[in-house]
Amino acid sequence: MTELGIITQTILSATAPFDLGCSLRALADFRPGRRDISLRPGERVRRAFPHPADPDAAVVVEVAERDDGAPGAGLTVFSAEPLAGPDLDAVRARVSGWLGLDDDRAEFLRRAEADESVRPLLEVARGLHQVRFSSLAEGVVYFTLLQNSTQWYATLRKRRLTLYLGAPVRADGEDFTAIPDLPRLSRLSPAEALPYAGAQNKAERLTEVLGGVAAIDEELLRTGPYDEARAALLAVRGIGDYTAHALLLRALGRPDAVPLEMEQYVQTARAVYGAARPSPDELRERYGPFIGWWAYTCRTALTWLEQDEKARERSTRRRTPATRRPRSAPGNTRPRSAPRHPAPWSPNDPGPALTAPDSPDPSFASSPTSPPPPSAASPSSTVPSPPTLSSSPPSSVPSSSPTSSACSSEPEPDPAIEPSPDELLPAEVMVG
Repeated sequence: MTELGIITQTILSATAPFDLGCSLRALADFRPGRRDISLRPGERVRRAFPHPADPDAAVVVEVAERDDGAPGAGLTVFSAEPLAGPDLDAVRARVSGWLGLDDDRAEFLRRAEADESVRPLLEVARGLHQVRFSSLAEGVVYFTLLQNSTQWYATLRKRRLTLYLGAPVRADGEDFTAIPDLPRLSRLSPAEALPYAGAQNKAERLTEVLGGVAAIDEELLRTGPYDEARAALLAVRGIGDYTAHALLLRALGRPDAVPLEMEQYVQTARAVYGAARPSPDELRERYGPFIGWWAYTCRTALTWLEQDEKARERSTRRRTPATRRPRSAPGNTRPRSAPRHPAPWSPNDPGPALTAPDSPDPSFASSPTSPPPPSAASPSSTVPSPPTLSSSPPSSVPSSSPTSSACSSEPEPDPAIEPSPDELLPAEVMVG
């Protein structure tokens, strides 16, 4: 693993309004990339990128607040060798694209302010710029593995591919791995991709999509006419309408179109507008080429508002002392519906009445031959010893005196029932 000891510091500009705290919070909720970053909420984020001049090497970037308070971020780059001017500019461009620093959201915010249902969401997300996948290659791998699968499956498979094929580095005591770019991933064969795809058909689909997207001019996908970029992606075997929209929005940051008819966007519209929600066509007409930012901003803000509400509820529960139920007797784990009846015999208590051994006649207690009951008026009277019954404990009952050593000593362990040290060892766990 390469140790990155060269530090280069610079600054990045962002189009106002921009709030780095919103970007860091969005990264914390971005599950596909959560394992690839080192995040201190509200402070900074770190992640690895391929080296601009050497695809087999990597650099680590740290993004934090600017010292001058201007819109943007402070950038620290960890590298093995000093970065030349063009290489540093390439790293700056990749970080800006990753965090969407150059997004001009002024027109979108104007339309959102005019929307009475969306306006309250801007209180927590006004300075939010869309956070994306770190590269087009990462987005292609994730969304291809997501087809006919689940998010956690695609996330774990993408993470495995990154760890085994990426460049591992260490910066400031932390380990990172940069996912390779498209030129390298497009050379994978189905057999080489099989350990990361999980099945033969998925490996064939992944390599086919990677090769097809790598053959497209990435500049066309990023800045060309939206319809042409979408058509170029749809021409790749293995890419459908959902994957094309997802790559353009979440990997390339193009908000021109969103499949609002999908269930996740229908639920977003219902949460924002209620039962009388506008139709997908009405939303597209209202927000125009910024409909993707409407979907991203609304979904993110709704999640944050829900998190804040749960945090307030937890804080209220901590401040309000709970009413505790009285504890049950030691050794008893279940509450009893009725008080426990006293034991019929105790070494320290003669019991409510004395009964002659093996005598079915209860009048024995008042027989002239029975010993007289103790008199409360006689201070010299003593408590009689309990009768010797067949069900009584052995005569060697320990004394109840506080100074008795039998009451203060712990019982000796019985080797017949005590587990051996080997039985206490934890079992091995196989991790797939």
